[in-house]
Amino acid sequence: MPKYKVSNFSQPLTIFYILPMFQKIFSLGISFSLVFCYQLPVFADNIVHQIRERGIIRAGYRPDTVPFAFLDENGQPVGYAIDMLELIRQETEERLGKPIDIEFVDLDAGDRFSQIQDGTIDIECGSTTVTWERKKLVDFSVSYFASGTQMIVNRNSDWANAESLAGAKIAVIPNTTNETAIKGFAKDAQFVMVENEDEGWQLVQKGEVVGFAGDGILLQALKKAVGDADNYEIVPEFPYMIESYACSLPHNQSQWRNIVDYSLVSYMQGVVTDVPSSRIIYERWFGESGVTPYPIETMADYFQGIVNGYQWIPVEGRY
Repeated sequence: MPKYKVSNFSQPLTIFYILPMFQKIFSLGISFSLVFCYQLPVFADNIVHQIRERGIIRAGYRPDTVPFAFLDENGQPVGYAIDMLELIRQETEERLGKPIDIEFVDLDAGDRFSQIQDGTIDIECGSTTVTWERKKLVDFSVSYFASGTQMIVNRNSDWANAESLAGAKIAVIPNTTNETAIKGFAKDAQFVMVENEDEGWQLVQKGEVVGFAGDGILLQALKKAVGDADNYEIVPEFPYMIESYACSLPHNQSQWRNIVDYSLVSYMQGVVTDVPSSRIIYERWFGESGVTPYPIETMADYFQGIVNGYQWIPVEGRY
C-alpha cells in the first residue's frame, strides 16, 4: 500500500492541501506571462534577429575617406573598412546559416552616430575614432587600425615646420577628433570649417589655407593622388593626437558585437601570423603598391596588442 494516498484524506484536508498548489501554479503562470511579455521587446530589438529576418546588414560608410571607404570607377563602395564589413558579413552568414547581404548607406561625419541611434543602420565602419564622449552615443567594436591627427601643408611654406601656428588659417572638419586635437595645439590659429577631406585638401592646393588638419593616413592618400605630391608634406612627424579606429554599433547589442569583434580579431590575428587571406587585405590598401602605403610591421605590433586580449582563434590547416 502506498505510503501517501490522496483518497485517504478528508475533503476539507484535501482542499487545504490542493488550494495552495493551484495558487502557486496560478502565480507561476502570471510570472511566466510577465517575463514573456517583458522579453518580447528585447527580442524584437535584437540586431542579430533583425538581420536574420531581413537577410541584410545595413552598413554605413563615408565615401570620402580613402583608403578606408570610397567609390570605385563603377560607383561601388570599396576600401579597407569595406573589406572589414565583408568579413563581418561572412561571419554573420556562417553563424545564422543563411545568405546575408550588405546594404550600404552613404554617411557623413555629422550623421554617422545619429543613424546608429535611430536604427537606420546596424553598423558603421571607417576612420571613426573611439572617444569616451562618443561612447555615450554608440558602442564600439574592437579597434582595427590606428592613426593620428596631422596637417598637410605646402612644403615651401613658412608654416611647414613652424613651432607656433598662431595666426595660421587651418581647414578642419567640424565635430571631429581632428578639430579637438588641432584646436588644442593651435589655440591662436584661424579655423575654416569644411564638409569633407576633399574640400579641405582643395583649399590647401589653392593656397586659401595654410594646411588641412585630418587623420594622417587619410592625408597620405590625398597627397599620393596628385601629380605634384612632392610639393606637399604632412606635419608634424609625431601626430598631435593618436587615434584608434573602430566600427560604431548600437548600445546593448552584445550578440551583434560578439560577431563583429570575432571577425575583426580573426583578421588581425591573421595579419600577425601571416595568414595569406588577411595579409592580402592589408597589402591591398596599405602595401608598398597599395593605395596608401603604411608599414605592416608597425600595424602588426598594434594588432598584436589587441589580439593578446582575446582567446586565440584556431585557423584550419595552420594551428
